[in-house]
Amino acid sequence: MRYTVLARLAFLAAALVAGSSLSARPQAPTTSPELAALVAEYLQRGAAAAAGGGLIPDRVAALSIVTTRERAAAAAGLLKRLEAIRPDDLTHDDWLTWAVLGFELRSAAASEACYWPTIPITPYSSPLRILSDTFGSFNLRAPGATENYIDGLHQVPVIVSAYLAKLRSQMQRGIVLPAEELRLVVPFVRTFIGVPPQSPFSVSASRLSDLSGDAATAYRARVDDVIRTVVNPALESLVTFIDGPYRARASSRVGIGQYAGGPECYRALVRQHTGLDLTPEAIHQIGLSAVDGLDAELDKVRLAAGFKGTLANFRTYLKTDRRFFPKSAQEIGDTMMAAIRRIEPKMDAFFTRAPKAPYGVKRLDESLEQSMTYGYYQVPSSADPMGYYRFNGSQPESRSLVMAAATIYHELIPGHHYQIMLRREQAGLTPFRRSAMHTSFTEGWAEYSSDLAGEMGMFDDPYARAGRLAMDLFLSSRLVVDTGMNALGWSRERAMAYMREHTLESDVQIDTETLRYSSDMPAQALAYKLGSRAIHEERRKVQTAQGQAFDIRRFHAHLLDFGSMPLGVLAGHVDCYIAERHRPR
Repeated sequence: MRYTVLARLAFLAAALVAGSSLSARPQAPTTSPELAALVAEYLQRGAAAAAGGGLIPDRVAALSIVTTRERAAAAAGLLKRLEAIRPDDLTHDDWLTWAVLGFELRSAAASEACYWPTIPITPYSSPLRILSDTFGSFNLRAPGATENYIDGLHQVPVIVSAYLAKLRSQMQRGIVLPAEELRLVVPFVRTFIGVPPQSPFSVSASRLSDLSGDAATAYRARVDDVIRTVVNPALESLVTFIDGPYRARASSRVGIGQYAGGPECYRALVRQHTGLDLTPEAIHQIGLSAVDGLDAELDKVRLAAGFKGTLANFRTYLKTDRRFFPKSAQEIGDTMMAAIRRIEPKMDAFFTRAPKAPYGVKRLDESLEQSMTYGYYQVPSSADPMGYYRFNGSQPESRSLVMAAATIYHELIPGHHYQIMLRREQAGLTPFRRSAMHTSFTEGWAEYSSDLAGEMGMFDDPYARAGRLAMDLFLSSRLVVDTGMNALGWSRERAMAYMREHTLESDVQIDTETLRYSSDMPAQALAYKLGSRAIHEERRKVQTAQGQAFDIRRFHAHLLDFGSMPLGVLAGHVDCYIAERHRPR
């Protein structure tokens, strides 16, 4: 693998630093005034639009090419100042902040490359999701907050106008979503339109506990009136445009590479999501090789299970036999939580700490289930302190439970919940590092965690092992089809055929997944497998260096206690761990 420019700088920085001891835990605050000032300025710029309690101006500006260019230029200016800091003067923890901030600024400075080729109305990546979440989590107890909330609702038509303006400009450039993606987009946008109190913008009584009963009732009536007369009509106009003039321009082609500037954007997205400077062609070959190896492993499981047919027959059996399918959505959740209860007694042998936040599973809102293949991890909030895996419970008869255990280890423990909440609860991290998230590290850890569950004895049964391999095949196949559709000219039909041949996904899941890779979040799906491969490689490096002294609990703490980081920075971080000083091998 070839590292990004940032990663090479990170290695150089670590090589230059000598003599400073490596702390077991991050120690905030930073000891470099220059670095602290740059981080503060970076965070302040990101939060500027929310100053004064505003809800949405930043999301309007983000849809403007002018603002995108201004922000890219500002990021480039901050980056120049960051690179003037001597990394050899920094502690290890400050070096991590320096390297992570550098990655963020390089990504921001290159953001214009993806302004036109990315389309802001798709289910996974649309800012509309952030918009409704912002209203839903807005603190109505703060001074002036109730009026700010009303003001924010009145600005929703401004947001819609910005969406329409960008969509029309993209249409003039030949950038339009494929017709098949609109099957998911139109229902997705409609989820934000609801008759109060079902609207996602309505306010529950529990959020107005500081108001008297009569005052709360009157305020909710005001909110609902604005929703009916302002918010819903604006969103209806967006749906009408997408389902009419926009749909008329849609084609059957998929992949960001088909658009003007698309190939350059895709390469930028690969760097952003993986933290590596790999070409799409190289990633494609990694995927093909990984799938071949996993096919061979699945054939070994077939023999261990005593299955008499061919590997193809075994795949069909795993995909179709009714023993592997739930009778209800409740059974999906129960199966996942049963897997969690099995692993909980083993956690102390592999980790030094556990997050304080509780966790569980919860079905997705039914309005989202049409457009999401599986679901997502929902972090705890002030409204609900529990972390959830929000699973898709629709059409349970078509949702195999073969991968349920592997999925929930990825999503809750030792995966997303463990990693994200340990970072949030780590007092030694600065606010910048506590909030940073990098797809390859976050998803790579979660996928590594699912592998780790196998080491913890969770996949001893042949069919449980088959489920883990099925999930790995699914994530590895993404390397093939994501690069295929976005960079190598594959049709969606070819990608779907490849996934049918090599994974255990149903046609329903393959349908929405291939749309996700080609039309919604290009390159994001690459981060899972490439991230887990990198973490496994770093672990092997440590085990080789330490031999019998290797301590899995200490290694995991070193990965989790210092927060999220790009993969190139992770490599330098682990080299310092091996040396037990801020200096790579």
